[in-house]
Amino acid sequence: MSRLGHFKWRAAWVDLDGTKHSAEFTTEREAVAHVAKMAPGGLRFHDLRHSYATELVSRGVPVNDVQAVMGHEKPSTTLNLYTHRSDGRDQRIRDAFADDSLTPNDN
Repeated sequence: MSRLGHFKWRAAWVDLDGTKHSAEFTTEREAVAHVAKMAPGGLRFHDLRHSYATELVSRGVPVNDVQAVMGHEKPSTTLNLYTHRSDGRDQRIRDAFADDSLTPNDN
């Protein structure tokens, strides 16, 4: 699951043939229910852990805090195995470098 906006969620799953699918919903609950219905074997608890970790990091929770909540020994486990690319990442990176001290003056 990934959040696309205030009232927009994307559900993603892989079918038995390995084909990736996705659909958009207005609530997280609808997205989760759809994946549970459509994914072979339904939605596993472990899938929710990945979504949870990704959402926390995307919202700016320090990785050390997410690591502690997830019960991982190392922050690298949380980042490398449990978090996934978040929507808006590229814009957040551009925004971080938009600081006047880092941006060349075009005058």
